[in-house]
Amino acid sequence: MGKPKAGNVPSLRARRTVAEANVTGPPAPVRHAEALYETSRDEHYRSLFERVPIGLYRSTPSGKILDANSAFLRILGYPDHEALMAVDAASLYVDPEARQRWTTLLEREGVVTDFESELWRYDGTATWVRASAHVVRTINGQTRYFDGAIVDITERKMAEAEIRRHVAELEAFYDLSKRLRTASAPEEMYPVLVGHAMRLLQADHGTLALLSPDRPAFMRVYSVGTPPEDYGSTFPLAGTPSGRVRETGTSFVTEDFVTTLPTGLDGARYQQLGPVVIVPVRSEQEFIGTIGLGRIKRTDSHPFTDAEVRLLEGIAEIGGTAIHRARLHHKLQQAYVQMVVALAQTIESRDSYTAEHGERMVALAERTARELGRPEGEVQEIRWGARLHDIGKIGVPDAILSKPGGLTEQEWTTMRQHPILGEEILSSVERMRGVAKLVRHHQEKWDGTGYPDGLRGEVIPLGSRILAVVDAYGAITEARPYKPACTPAEAVAEIKRCAGSQFDPQVVEAFCRVEDAI
Repeated sequence: MGKPKAGNVPSLRARRTVAEANVTGPPAPVRHAEALYETSRDEHYRSLFERVPIGLYRSTPSGKILDANSAFLRILGYPDHEALMAVDAASLYVDPEARQRWTTLLEREGVVTDFESELWRYDGTATWVRASAHVVRTINGQTRYFDGAIVDITERKMAEAEIRRHVAELEAFYDLSKRLRTASAPEEMYPVLVGHAMRLLQADHGTLALLSPDRPAFMRVYSVGTPPEDYGSTFPLAGTPSGRVRETGTSFVTEDFVTTLPTGLDGARYQQLGPVVIVPVRSEQEFIGTIGLGRIKRTDSHPFTDAEVRLLEGIAEIGGTAIHRARLHHKLQQAYVQMVVALAQTIESRDSYTAEHGERMVALAERTARELGRPEGEVQEIRWGARLHDIGKIGVPDAILSKPGGLTEQEWTTMRQHPILGEEILSSVERMRGVAKLVRHHQEKWDGTGYPDGLRGEVIPLGSRILAVVDAYGAITEARPYKPACTPAEAVAEIKRCAGSQFDPQVVEAFCRVEDAI
């Protein structure tokens, strides 16, 4: 750098004047100008503080509110600063622990952003805010106050809650539809439908009432909770809330159920019920019945809201469609079962020995199954298996069924197909699929030499093992075109001889006890 020019070097007096000024402060005109500047800056800051749309505030760690702008007052609904200053900051929080978490974070981090909490408004309602703040400390590091800002996020929170509600409803509808699909009959759907609705709407009582098929009345097909109601009991359409729902097609909602009951109904029975909602159950074509939910009168019980009514209406719509389709399916299944039974009777008429054989098979199979301690559902499947075990012979020509002599290998091949054909016929009926499996394997042998799959031992279904024994007993004791009938004693002796090879030894023992008792 070059040496400064002489003209640019301050004189000693000038330098002393500057030094004195640095010690004693600026001259009076300068100090006055600086004061005006500071005042102007404060006014500008205050103007910004008031005009900004974000709620700004200052409070002490103990909760005393020192200052707040107009936006802060507007967000919390306070009429003026005096009303706000009269409250403690901690009392603004709906959740007192939220204030504690907030101050703890501030003290530890110094700055906190996007802290969401619910605050009380001046009128007692609640609002959601997102807050950010920082700590202002002394030279010694002590906290003087918190400077912060809040933004009203109530609308966003409401939108999020609405989305969550819709998602929860969709999940509830999906779960209900899934559970209803697993029901094999309309009667199995009733508790699923009512129970699902009660859990979602937190009800103490639930009733599904369907239109009676033979008279103008409702029948309670399922009811649970307090007060108890009898299954199968009926009540009239005229003058009842459910009748009103059927007539108007709209839901019925009340805060006190007893006051809505007609004179003929037992009002004393329902004294405990307060809020009640009853909605229509419809299929695509018709009105089926109603679902009613109730809450016990308690200090914390509340009327059913519009959202809850809509939710129950959605549940009822799904249930009505499912019940209607289940009824149709049940009718089709029943028609198919009747057709299968007719086929079995046709087979019996084709082969004269099988008419009495079939009835005897049913009785012996059922008694043997009970002797072995099988549960009732399995016993009923074995009954059906005994009744329909030869259904597949519908596909065997009469010439083979009635042939007086032995069968050729080709004829035996045809005959051995009847268990497979029987399974195919029966498996089309959902309720007969377990029976179809028994029919397929009723010609299997304990040692694995049977047909059609060569199963052995306990791999063969127990019902099929029972059918194999009673079928052989019937074949031995009845006359055939190719052999005379044997006595029951001879048949029992033959079956005992084949225990462990053709037949399950335990089944043979149980069968012999049953046959001996006849």
